[in-house]
Amino acid sequence: MEYETDSRLDHESEPLLGDGQPEVPSPRPVPYLPARAEIGSVRETLVPEYVLPMALLVSLAMASTAATAFFAYATLLCKESQKCRDDETRRFAGFVAGATSISNIVGMLALGHLQKIASSGKSGLVLWMIARSMSVVMLLVGVSAKSIYVALSGRVFEGLASDNLLHFLLNSVYSQSSSMARSSSLINNSLGLYMIGISISPFVAGLFGNFIVSFFVALGLFAVSIVYLLLCVPRRGHSEVPSRSIAGERGSIQARCGRTRSSLVSIGLTILSPLRPFKKQPAYLFIGLSLLTYNTIQSYSFSALIVFTSVCFGFTEKENGFLVSIVHSVAACYIFTSIYLAPWILRQRYRNRHGPPRIEDTGSQPKARDGTLALISLAVQSVALAGLGIATQGSQIYLLSIFLAAGLPAPSFIKAHFVSLFEGEEKSAALAALAMMETLGSLLGPLLLGGLQAYLGADGGVFFVAAVLEGISVVLLGSGLTLILPSSIQ
Repeated sequence: MEYETDSRLDHESEPLLGDGQPEVPSPRPVPYLPARAEIGSVRETLVPEYVLPMALLVSLAMASTAATAFFAYATLLCKESQKCRDDETRRFAGFVAGATSISNIVGMLALGHLQKIASSGKSGLVLWMIARSMSVVMLLVGVSAKSIYVALSGRVFEGLASDNLLHFLLNSVYSQSSSMARSSSLINNSLGLYMIGISISPFVAGLFGNFIVSFFVALGLFAVSIVYLLLCVPRRGHSEVPSRSIAGERGSIQARCGRTRSSLVSIGLTILSPLRPFKKQPAYLFIGLSLLTYNTIQSYSFSALIVFTSVCFGFTEKENGFLVSIVHSVAACYIFTSIYLAPWILRQRYRNRHGPPRIEDTGSQPKARDGTLALISLAVQSVALAGLGIATQGSQIYLLSIFLAAGLPAPSFIKAHFVSLFEGEEKSAALAALAMMETLGSLLGPLLLGGLQAYLGADGGVFFVAAVLEGISVVLLGSGLTLILPSSIQ
């Protein structure tokens, strides 16, 4: 009866201008909650373990067109796709850079709206896969119609379904796992499977004589992914009490939207809504800025590396593809080794020396492990980037790429640690905040590092700047972990 009274007051008695609190039979005011998220409600979520294969299936679909898409652009812009003239190369770079910037902006604008449906489970992932597959459709139509504008319009759909948004949707599901350790493991495993899928991109590119075949392969894999999600991923219900802060913020935003404000302001509030966790706890902003700085580097580092190796060392498309495969394969091995193999070896050594470990609460161990691994990954990649700046032989590039790979899992470690600081529905909001920072970094990276590489030339100067930025990311993350540590212990 108490909930019925609260619902009636919410919809009938609450003042439109928020003057005063409605009288309720509970000792303290009950914050406004949406009807579908009432206190003690049972909310259905996806079973996280069944969602894990989605990371591999979707990455295989994206890998199918990762290399062939740029070849398709070249066939539309150059008379000879493998021998573009200087003016054609500049036109090609300008078209791709503009389309990429538009894609990143669209992704940033879409995040706030996507956050609203992230908790609904399958619908968010299905919409993501439909939008991503539409980018392939537009590319196929553009090649058939011989229109570069139609082909590049697919980048808008890539913005609506970017890699960052995929990881946000998947991690939102993993964060609803039964324990913090399980959530951390699923987030890291998901990125490992994603890296495995992406690492086969060069092999897929060379598998077909006609690059158009890869587009149909990608569409087929997206169709399989959608069927798997709809038919094979079960739901489960669990009782959840929304946090007072998130519920209060939701009510506040809904109240503001109910007032006579312009739709533009409402849209702006939705776009900026993912940043609310940083406003609530400013110390968290250090972690967000660390991820932003990291993604500023990561969003352009491989493009810079391919330009560097092609111009300075004469790497062919095959050699550059092999380089990308090495980096992503090593990154996947690093994730699985740090999450499974290394802890198993340490447990065995402890058991041999001291006997079976005592059964005790180890909830803080995954949190400490993820924060430490994130710092190590960023620091190693910073050194590798500096090494690229002084490399003089092609063999040194392959060696440094192994250490460069250590930085790729850093976002999953950061997210796993960050989400452990929140409870309930706050976890999805925390992941959305980090996704927004990643998207901002993806927007800044090509502008900053791409501009520097164009100004400094194709030599290794841009990697020194990237190494400095990576060092700043390490400092920001370390500061954030230090400031948050006292409150997380309490």
